[in-house]
Amino acid sequence: MFAVVQHILPKRLLSRFVGVFALVRWPLLKNILIRLFIRSYAVDMSTSKRKTPEEFETFADFFSRELIPGLRPISSDSTTITSPVDGVVSQSGIIQRGKLLQAKGHTYSVAELIGQDCSDLEGGSFLTLYLDPSMYHRVHAPINAILSKTIEIPGKLFSVNGQSVHGIPNLFCRNERLVCNLQTDAGAVRLVMVGALIVASITTSWPGPSSPYRRRVERSPRGVQFNRAEEMARFTLGSTAIVLVPPSFGSLDRFEPDSPIKMGEHIGFKHDRTERP
Repeated sequence: MFAVVQHILPKRLLSRFVGVFALVRWPLLKNILIRLFIRSYAVDMSTSKRKTPEEFETFADFFSRELIPGLRPISSDSTTITSPVDGVVSQSGIIQRGKLLQAKGHTYSVAELIGQDCSDLEGGSFLTLYLDPSMYHRVHAPINAILSKTIEIPGKLFSVNGQSVHGIPNLFCRNERLVCNLQTDAGAVRLVMVGALIVASITTSWPGPSSPYRRRVERSPRGVQFNRAEEMARFTLGSTAIVLVPPSFGSLDRFEPDSPIKMGEHIGFKHDRTERP
């Protein structure tokens, strides 16, 4: 029923309406919104650098709040691939015949998802992570890499929660998304940030794409590179991040659906090119 209702909802208008309130600076209203949200979603503020509603300029500022510095130690192992977000595993597995698993009985096209050639990803691995509204909403680089290309793909704003994933075929290919090519000397890892209902913006840490996306645009940023776990972007409200790793670079671990994962945790290994047979 929830999936059916979404087809008739004015999703973009609703997201814009909520976005207006997210930017309100009037202290009384802003503080009430933040307190209600913390209570409704049982937000754990002990991990946040700023603790009280009064410390945030707007609700959007609260929603993209930063963690306490050093809270998430990052492995010193240079072959480790780390989670780009705090999230819950939606699906993980192997990319076969150009398809990814969305939910039981539902697959979708990698080429359609990322809007570019994906032949190098065949036989590689993927991990889909859902960020629920209570979670930390900054996105970090899973590897050391150069940002060689971004693709802004306009689309719908369906919810990406569990009900929608099971009830709306081809969900992630329908929604607005930002595709990032993270180039290494062993291939390009793709990180896909998927917009969703009420997600009014995906804000990047480098000058470039600004959502909502009106048309498909490819960009080739100059001089943008990231160290593993360095911040790349921020979501407004819950959404999804998908990591796609080519077999030439490494592989991601398999996870059971609904497994919680924290930003910076180990999710896979890249091949150690220093090893010799």
